Amino acid sequence: MKSLAALFLLTGAASAAPEAHHLTRPDGSLIHYTIDRAAEPATGLLVLSQGSGCRPGAQNAALATVRAAFSAYDTLIVEKAGITPDMEIDELNCPADFYDRYTVSQRIDDYEAVLSTLGPPPSRVVLFGGSEGGLAMAILTTRLQADAAIIFSSATGTSFGDMVKSTVPPEGHAHIDAGFAAARANPDSSELFAGHAYRFWADILDYRSIDYMRQTDTPFLLIQGGLDTSSPLAAARATADAFTADGRCNLTYWEFPALDHGMLDPQGASHLPSVAAMAAAWAENPIPAR
Repeated sequence: MKSLAALFLLTGAASAAPEAHHLTRPDGSLIHYTIDRAAEPATGLLVLSQGSGCRPGAQNAALATVRAAFSAYDTLIVEKAGITPDMEIDELNCPADFYDRYTVSQRIDDYEAVLSTLGPPPSRVVLFGGSEGGLAMAILTTRLQADAAIIFSSATGTSFGDMVKSTVPPEGHAHIDAGFAAARANPDSSELFAGHAYRFWADILDYRSIDYMRQTDTPFLLIQGGLDTSSPLAAARATADAFTADGRCNLTYWEFPALDHGMLDPQGASHLPSVAAMAAAWAENPIPAR
């Protein structure tokens, strides 16, 4: 394992409360992150990345479930720009600093900066990202040598802009197109559209996870719910088909027909704990299979 330069709430078997740290960006602003230590010498490092919104990753219940499944790993969560791990958030009214700073490109730079300061490289690095966080982790695989990457409910085969548009009824497409066009015309603006600043939209609209996944031999596990209305099933299948057509052998694709974006079934029962446990087992021996 190479270093970058050359490399959830307390659950499971963690031995102490998560360690809160910060790192200073070149502009003087702070990157906040937390590390949970495994009770025993760690198997490796699990890097976690939550989806859209400004709620702290350290308070994310889904990430907590994943952390429990990977209890033998130290785990790292890097908060988004303008967010601290203990911040109380109203997601309808995110902090001004979040709107003024946050983009997915900044998020990836922050993960890279934090990882480069953590000392000797861990024996294994596993990346796990859901929804927008899956895009971030797919891009991060091109900047470090990860042993495995797990991309969860993330519309990997289409652009972020097209993914968002696909979740809107046809009668709303003109409004979405106008908002995206305004963001492209004002890429440094903090003006809001659909809950995010123009700078966020201008940065993320054209990103496609698959473009980055194709640049690396990192073993990928792509997890998709058949009832997901946020990250279209067709986009996940397109990624699996593209890897097959390319003759690439580093993708494992799991499709759960009766589960949604968060691995809930139609009765509202969560299957995320069992899916996360299976993902943790896969990460120990990430042999591609479809």
